[in-house]
This record gives sequence, C-alpha cells and structure tokens, in this order.
Amino acid sequence: MPGARYSNNPDKLAGGVYLVGGPELSDERDCLCYLVVGQSARVLIDCGAGPSARRILDLSERAGGGPPSHLLLTHAHIDHAGGAAELKSLTGCRVLIHQAEAEVLESGDVERSAAAWYGLSLDPVAVDQILTGDGSIPLGGGEELHLIHTPGHTPGSLAAWCERDSEKILFGQDIHGPCPSSARIWTSGPGAWPVSWSWRPTSWPRATTASSGRPPGSGPSSRGTWPPRAG
Repeated sequence: MPGARYSNNPDKLAGGVYLVGGPELSDERDCLCYLVVGQSARVLIDCGAGPSARRILDLSERAGGGPPSHLLLTHAHIDHAGGAAELKSLTGCRVLIHQAEAEVLESGDVERSAAAWYGLSLDPVAVDQILTGDGSIPLGGGEELHLIHTPGHTPGSLAAWCERDSEKILFGQDIHGPCPSSARIWTSGPGAWPVSWSWRPTSWPRATTASSGRPPGSGPSSRGTWPPRAG
C-alpha cells in the first residue's frame, strides 16, 4: 500500500515522458511504468502488479492531464501486467500486447504470468490489439511510439522507443534475457536472447534507456544510457 515512503509526484524524464509507477512510486512489486504523452494519445507502458493500479492511474492523470488512452504491455508477467483489467475498467483504454502473450492475459494464467510466484492473482482482460512483431502507436503530430519484438525474456516481449527533446528514449523492459531456471518462471530459452539484441540501435549516438532491467524479485529497477558507458 502507498505510504510516506512513496513519492506523490510522477517523475518527468523528458518532454511528455514520465515515470508513473515502480518500487519508489507505487508498490515494491511493480516494474517501472512509463507514460508517453502525445497530441492525440497517452500511452501507459506497463501497469504494475495490480494492487497499485489506482495509484498508477492517479500519477498518470497528473502527468498527462487525463487517463491513458492506450496500455502497452511489454509482456504478461504480473509485475508488468497485473493492473491491466482494473485500468481498462476504469479508463476504457485500449490494451495492446504481443500475440505470444495474449492468451496468458486473457485467461488470467497465474502460472505463466508468475502471479502465483508473487502470491497474487491475474484478473483476465480482453486484448484490444494483438501485436505480431515490430510496429508503432501513433501519438499525433507525426510522432510515433515505435515497437520492437524482443523475445529474449518471454516469447512475446516488446521494447519501445520514441524521440523527445532531440533524444531517443528506449523503453527496454526486461531485455536482460531469460529468468534464471531456479525462479521457475515462464520465460524464453537462452537461444532467443540474441534475437533481442539483433535490433540494437548501433546507429544511435546515445539514448536514454528507461528499463525495469531485472528479473522478478531480484532488486531495484534502473535507468541509464545506451550504449552503456565503459567502466
């Protein structure tokens, strides 16, 4: 439950890009959750484990001036997708997820979502747009949130990026690779991880990365730069 130790304000990362959920904002079980605000869309990227869904919505509304129009789920693990059903019920937002993850979400699968591992449930929710690979979400004014299929963590994992303030911002949720076998969590095999890095933006001189960067339960989330700085 939110308390004095949680910040009451969204964290502005760039023009129209905000951190609106995570261990220091909403619940220690939540991944980092981001809001990208455009002229015609407000896209929430991931929505935490579920118990803090209303708080993430409140922070999103403070940041964006209204509720999210879209909820992009980078994959179906509970710390990223647990609040989807409640947020859709409260806002009517469009839920987007890769086709390899959709059945987990729509069936409320507590095993593959790792909800059982967290001691939580996953409320089923209908998916409005099933993604099949790379693509984009129009933000308005010629801007897009670009989507990249990065199957190294789960089969349908996605990363996203946009350009703001003359800088590319990469939302690389859990692109660290598969969960360790000891965690007994639904994850990709080691052979899929190189595919996730085949798209890496070598042409980008530098980009801000916004990432949960951790397997479930392994520690705090992180932000940094791409490419990683030496040393």
